[in-house]
Amino acid sequence: MILILDANVLFRTLISPGNILNLYFDSKIELYAPERLKQEFENNKNEIIEKSRLDAKEFEELSLLLFSVVTFVPVEKYKLYLQEAKTILKEHQKDEDFIALCLYYNAKLWTYEKRLIALGHGITTLEIIKLLQL
Repeated sequence: MILILDANVLFRTLISPGNILNLYFDSKIELYAPERLKQEFENNKNEIIEKSRLDAKEFEELSLLLFSVVTFVPVEKYKLYLQEAKTILKEHQKDEDFIALCLYYNAKLWTYEKRLIALGHGITTLEIIKLLQL
C-alpha cells in the first residue's frame, strides 16, 4: 500500500511515538512525501523537540529512523499535478504538494486533517490499520 505521509502525522509520531511506529515499519506500506516536508520539519524542529520530551540525541535518532523509511520526492516528479491539487484544495493551498503527490501515485494521504479526509484524499491511522488487517 502506497501512502503519502502528511507533516502532521510525522510530527505527532515524533512527539508521541506509541504504536503508530509499527505502521511506519510495516512491510505492506510504502511511504512517500514531498521533499519540502524536510524543510517543514526543519522549520518546526525546536517546537517538536520541546513537545517530544526527548533529549536531542534520542530525537535525532528517532528522526533519522523515521526518515529512513520515507521516500522523499522532488517537485519535478509531480509538478504536472500541482494545478489539479490547487483546484481540489481551493483556498487552502498549503497542502498542494501533498495532494499532487497523491494524484501522481494514485494514493491516499495519511493525515489527521478532517478536511483532507472529507475531500476523499486522506486516510486515517485507524483506516490504515483496518485495511492491513484484511
